[in-house]
Amino acid sequence: MLSSVRMAVQRIACVAAERVGSGARHCYARGHQGRSEDFMRFVSALRVGLAAGALVSASLLSMAVMSGAEAQQAPAAGTQPRKPAPAAPANAAQKPALGATEEDGPSRTSATYDDWVVRCERTEASGNVKVCETAQTLQIGNPQQNLVAQVVFGKLKSDAPLRLVLQLPVGVWLPGGAALTVGDNAKPIPVTFKFCIRACIADLDLTPQQAAALSTATGGGTLTFQDRNQTQVSLPISLKGLAAALAAREKM
Repeated sequence: MLSSVRMAVQRIACVAAERVGSGARHCYARGHQGRSEDFMRFVSALRVGLAAGALVSASLLSMAVMSGAEAQQAPAAGTQPRKPAPAAPANAAQKPALGATEEDGPSRTSATYDDWVVRCERTEASGNVKVCETAQTLQIGNPQQNLVAQVVFGKLKSDAPLRLVLQLPVGVWLPGGAALTVGDNAKPIPVTFKFCIRACIADLDLTPQQAAALSTATGGGTLTFQDRNQTQVSLPISLKGLAAALAAREKM
């Protein structure tokens, strides 16, 4: 198992961070000299979550945040770049980020439940509404390569179905999709990849039965996918703390 994961990581690690067009059949990159540095910079950006200022759980939200950031970085043609605003005095009180007021509480919060984390954020893309997710980060192969995957559960709206989002490094075999198994005797849940920007995102709205089964699952879980050579990779998932984290997310 470990050797197969290591081989798969080596294949994935040779892939540069490239955007995939709407008609692409798979993610891959040519091994040009110097791409390894680009890829390592890409890997460091895989921790999208709260540290990067966007929730992974909402694929639409993350796309809005990314596109908004790109729009801010690229000024319109014929316009002059704005002069930087004068620095605030050192003793000036800082305003809450993302438009949140002090009465609303902090714009970003997180809490750990054993092997799962619940993180919440208010963003302009979400209409300044607090969006919370339950997530676990999975190490792929050698920790020094900093290749990770994330399993995320969350909702954009309180009345929406629970959404499963899988985040994987660019370089996976997209047509093969991914599958999540939660519990020793559970059936795998197939998930289709939707897009790749800084990472490849696969998401699915869970049925009420699938969502309820998450809180009662026992044993372990597995995330499976294929690398660009169509070799299957299986990552173990800990279920310790999942039920408590899901319950806490509902209350936040």
